[in-house]
Amino acid sequence: MAERTYPADQAEAGLRLFLGWFGPHYARSVSLEDAASDGTTLTGSVVVGRRWRLQTTVVNLFGPDATVAWEAARAAIERRLDAEGRALAIWVPRGAVPPSEEPGLSHLVLALEAARRLDDGRLEFCRPVELYLRRVDRTGSVVTVLGGLAGHWARFTNRVPGTFQLQSGALFRLPAEEARREELFERIVMASQQPDVDESVVIAAEDCWTANDLGTGGSCVLGTPAPENDAWSASLRRNLRRLLKAAQERPAGGEFDARALVIAGPATYAEEEKLSWALRGMDPALYAGYDILAVIADGVVKPILQPGRSVLPWDAPLR
Repeated sequence: MAERTYPADQAEAGLRLFLGWFGPHYARSVSLEDAASDGTTLTGSVVVGRRWRLQTTVVNLFGPDATVAWEAARAAIERRLDAEGRALAIWVPRGAVPPSEEPGLSHLVLALEAARRLDDGRLEFCRPVELYLRRVDRTGSVVTVLGGLAGHWARFTNRVPGTFQLQSGALFRLPAEEARREELFERIVMASQQPDVDESVVIAAEDCWTANDLGTGGSCVLGTPAPENDAWSASLRRNLRRLLKAAQERPAGGEFDARALVIAGPATYAEEEKLSWALRGMDPALYAGYDILAVIADGVVKPILQPGRSVLPWDAPLR
């Protein structure tokens, strides 16, 4: 790969994550022979088991929404983590603003040092945030929610004594553990017993992001400052279609035993990613020439298309 620059190439980080899944999945050694990237699309030649070649194309869907301030924040975090000797892929929830200066950078590093290992191997690190609950009326039993908890308003309905507004704009991502989510919801319900009309109460919470340990090669921050909405979903499909057409037109660059396509893009939660949905909704001819198709979101590599066992040459018994 090219000399280290900041902010880091997100397509290159996507390749490293894909290979981290690919090698253990097929129980084969993998090594990167060469790669070329323009920041949006990366094409690499991967040697599998020291005898087969896999052409790997990584499409990066983070770029279109990036701003100068966002890229500066990415670079600041990556430089700081590299200085700390940590090679991590940091997944920023949609619409969140990562720190770009002190003391935010140091707080981020401290949060990473206390990160928990999830069952799927990802790291989850949390930073303290504050929510604001305000009573609007003494009648009813409903909470109107703004911010990261907007999708969970039903968890409070018929459980609060009155009508409330909950401002959760500082919270973008809940912890993975359901028990910790329930604890937060219960604190909100308990806090609703306290304020009078037009009075607010502050509720402590945690904004939890995910990360992958890349081992070596430097860190990369992946995310987008744009919140999810209908306009973004339409833009996602257009950008993906355009990039897939461009990838088809690239020269093959030699003989390969198989080809893989990897799509990396933003999502607050891996289980809510829209990348696979967008792929299934477009012309299959755009990715018909690939043997393996995977998407990467929120630190999770999700295979969408892969042949059955013993189809690929490295997956068959050696003779």
